[in-house]
Order: sequence, then structure tokens, then C-alpha cells
Amino acid sequence: MFGKKSVETLVVGAGPCGMLAALALADGGDDVMIVDSAPRTCTSSNATILHPETLVLLQRFGIADRVVASGYAIHQVSIYDDVCHRQSVHLNLHPHGFPFALSIPQSELEAILEDELNEAGMHILWNHRVSEYEPEDGAVQITADRYSDRGTGYAISHMERVIVKSIHLQAKTLVAADGYNSILHRLAGLESQPLGEDQFFVSFEFETDRDPSHTCFLSIKEGLATAQQPIEDGIARLQFQYKGLTLPSRNREKERSFLQDAANLPDYLDEEHFHQLVKERVPWNVGYVNKLRYRAAVPFKKRYLPTPRAGNVFFLGDSARTFAPLGNLSLNLGMQEAESLARVLLETKESEPRLRQRKLDELGEQMAQNWKRLVNLDATTRPGVSADPWVANNRARILRAMPASAESLDELARQLRLEVKSAKDHHVLA
Repeated sequence: MFGKKSVETLVVGAGPCGMLAALALADGGDDVMIVDSAPRTCTSSNATILHPETLVLLQRFGIADRVVASGYAIHQVSIYDDVCHRQSVHLNLHPHGFPFALSIPQSELEAILEDELNEAGMHILWNHRVSEYEPEDGAVQITADRYSDRGTGYAISHMERVIVKSIHLQAKTLVAADGYNSILHRLAGLESQPLGEDQFFVSFEFETDRDPSHTCFLSIKEGLATAQQPIEDGIARLQFQYKGLTLPSRNREKERSFLQDAANLPDYLDEEHFHQLVKERVPWNVGYVNKLRYRAAVPFKKRYLPTPRAGNVFFLGDSARTFAPLGNLSLNLGMQEAESLARVLLETKESEPRLRQRKLDELGEQMAQNWKRLVNLDATTRPGVSADPWVANNRARILRAMPASAESLDELARQLRLEVKSAKDHHVLA
């Protein structure tokens, strides 16, 4: 693989979305290569919850059992106002596929996907960053720079990344799965459009003595969401929607180092502020907090590409659109859309270019319509006669935080006594 200069598909970005796309293409016989500018997979948990539909997807690749064994099953979500419990919804009532969602550190998920790629004979080219690309004769000519760490400095030594080599590739299709700060997005000169209001979240991962009982917790207070997710026995993550934070975009980058320096964290991530937030915002018992393991502040500038294709480049995941973190909608949609994209690329492999482009545009339109539906859940659901009035008034915020998508999300809406518009109006991916 490393000696090839021409491939059918180059996937840029080795997160779950990019790796799933590469795995699906390789399983279908496509000649595919995957590169990433980072030195390795991520090392932090990143509050990952896999939806039932995503677990079904992984089952098709024969890896669901291994993923489930590495995670913690979530059977229900308990919903609170700012004072008391209002209602619970149950994932085990979903009639198809897996009767639960799965909490799993993103580092574990990425390690499993990388192992699957290795077993398929495909090795990720880490430390490779695409610096330019040009369309040419129905293909894409790509330059990728290989980086290495080099020690420098006289009085105080430090490491810096330097280019040690550039490689030139040709691909029939370029899949841009390189995340929120997508290089390919910038190289293509594309303009994103707003996809709802910008949001800010602070997250804390901590050790607790409370038995999570396979439950996620969600509260809505004055329009702001707070959610607690079990990661495994004895470890949980709290996420607080915030107002008034100004955060650098680098906070959207995944952790690639194994240590977090508490001395360099801002005040709003210190232990005192964590306990203050718990007191003010959490109506359930979190248990005794033994230790804060990880914390982060993340801005979510919600945006999307109305057309996620630019020539022979197709944008996936956060490079195409951004959702807030509660419920992990962005990651799950990205993996589901990656499989759909791979299917279209494989089915049109021998087709003439105009047919392939038309099929890709149809997929892109389907995806964009689904994104807009998912940020406008007030319009695509309505309260039934027996719905709790508080739930009805907060239904969009509640549903956007659910660890579910497509049919499982519709099922949870019905449990909340919300009426869902017919599937033909949803533009859900086939």
C-alpha cells in the first residue's frame, strides 16, 4: 500500500467516520488509502455514545461484539427539569436491532476500527497532511506532507513538527473526513451556512461511587442542558451547556497526548467550579466524586455545507456539518453516512462520471435535508394529547440530547407522547 501512487479513493481523516468509510470501501474491493495528520488515534474518551443504529451498522462489519464488550450498555434516559424527575425513556423497547445504546471511550472505538483496517491489510498513514489538491482529467491530484517531531531550542528545548517528505497521489475520489477544522474544507474554498445557534459546553469526567444502573441523566434548566453519561462502572461524564464562554477553536481538536496538564486549565474547569455547577445544575445524585479524570471546554459553531460534494471531493462528518455533543449525534450520523457513501461509490465504480456525480449529489441532498430536520425537531414533532406539558415545551432540546437516531429516536419520541411526522418527510438515509 505504501508504495502506491494511484488509488481509487483517498480518505483524509482517521477518526471513526473516516475509518468506517475506508473499511466499507475495502470490504467492497475498492483500492483505498487513508491518511491523517495526527501521530495516532485519540487518547481521550470524548463522551462517545453509539446509537442502536450504529451498533447494527458495526454488526454488518462483524465487529459489534468486540465494541459492545469494550463499552457500557445504556438502557434508559431519565429526564429532569431543574428540580425533579419528569419522565424516563427506554431504549430496550426499540423493536429492531440492539436494545441499548453503548457508552464507549472514543479511544477504544478508534483502536478497534484501526485493528480492523490492519487486518484488512490497510495501514493508516499517520503524520500525513494534505497540503494541496487539484482536479485533473476526472481524478484528483494530491500532495500530502509527511511530518515528524524534531527537538529544537537552545536554552529551553521543545519539540516541533517539521515536514520531512512530500508524497504525490492520484485518486478517483477524495473523501474529506478531517473534522471540524478541515484542511480540505479550506482548500476547497467552501462556505458553510448556519445550522442553528452556536453552543458551548464544559465537560468533566470523574470517578464516582454511584451505580449508574445503565442510565443516562438529562436536565433542562432555563433553556440550558446538563447531561450525565456513564462510561463504565465507577466513571461518569457530566456535560454542561454554557453561555458566555469565549473559547479557542483548538478546543475542538481531539486529545492525541496521554496526559492533561491541570495547571494549564482555565478557572471554569477547576474542581471548585465543577462542584459549584453540580450544586446549581444537577437535580440527581451524582454520588461521591473521588477524582476528576478529564475536563474540557468546547465551542460548537453549528454549521453545514448545503452541498457536501465539490467535484470529486465528498465531505463527511464534522467537515460537512456540526452538531452539539449531547447524544453524540455528529459521530453516529458520520459513521452511518460513511457507510452510505461507500455504498454509492462501490455501486457506481464502473459507471460513467455524470451518473456517479448525480448519485453522490442525491446522497448529499438526503444528508443535508436530514441535518436540517434534526435541528428543527419542534417542527417535525408535535405533542400528543397525553404529553407532559413541560416535555412538550422542551421536546426539541430533549430529543437532540437522546442517544438515538432514525427509528430509535422516533421510538423515544413516541414514549414521550410526541407525534412524529411520517418517515417520508424525514429524509432519513436509506
